[in-house]
Amino acid sequence: GSPPQQPGSPPQPYSPYGQPPMQQQQPIEAPASHTDCVPLFYYINEDLRDHFYTTNFKELEGGKLHYSFLGVMTGVYATYKSGTIPVYRYYNNFDHDHVYTTNYKKWGKGGSYRTPDGEHGYTYEGVAFYIYKYPRPGLNPVNVFVNPKNGNKIFSMSNSNAGPHSDNFRLQGQIGYAGCTPSQNDGMNLAHPPSGGFGGGGPPQGGGGGGEPQRCPPRACP
Repeated sequence: GSPPQQPGSPPQPYSPYGQPPMQQQQPIEAPASHTDCVPLFYYINEDLRDHFYTTNFKELEGGKLHYSFLGVMTGVYATYKSGTIPVYRYYNNFDHDHVYTTNYKKWGKGGSYRTPDGEHGYTYEGVAFYIYKYPRPGLNPVNVFVNPKNGNKIFSMSNSNAGPHSDNFRLQGQIGYAGCTPSQNDGMNLAHPPSGGFGGGGPPQGGGGGGEPQRCPPRACP
C-alpha cells in the first residue's frame, strides 16, 4: 500500500484500486524571452525563385544582387537562448539555392565539390537564427512549406499562405516557434512600431548569417 500519511503533510489525491496518486498538471511554460530578439528579414530572388532569410540586414540591406526585400517576417534570436534550437543555412552555388534546416545530422558541413562546370552541392554557411522548439506564450508557429517537385522548403507565419512564388508549395508542418518582440536596440525601431505598423530605422546592430552572399549568376545578371 501507500506510505503512511505524515503529520502536517497535505492529503494525497484519491487513488482507487491501489493506483498511483493522480499526477498534477505540468506547469505552464515560461513566456518567451524578448532579450536579444532581432528581426528576421525576408528576401526573394524572382529570377531564381530563391527565398532568403537573415538577421543581418547588412547582407542584402534594402535589396540587391537581384533580391527584393519583402520586409520583416517575425522576431527570432541571433544567439542561443535556453529552449531554442538553431536553424542552419546552406547554399548551393551551382543551383543558386538556399536551404534552411534544423537537421544538422542530415546536412552536416555540407557536400560541396568542384567540377569542370562549377561547384556542386551545398556549402554550410552557419547558423542563420534561433527559434523555440516548443510553444511558448506569445509566440506563433513557424510553418514550413515544401515544393514536392524539387523538395525546396520555405517559411511562413501563415499555415494557409506560403507567400510569393509559392504556387507549388504545400504545408509540411512546423519547424518551431517565433514572434518575440525585437529589442529596443535592434536598429529597426521594431520594439516601438509606429501607428502605421513596422518600418523605418536603419540596419540592426547585430545578427547571424555570413558575409555578403554572392548570389548573381550569369543568367540573372545584366
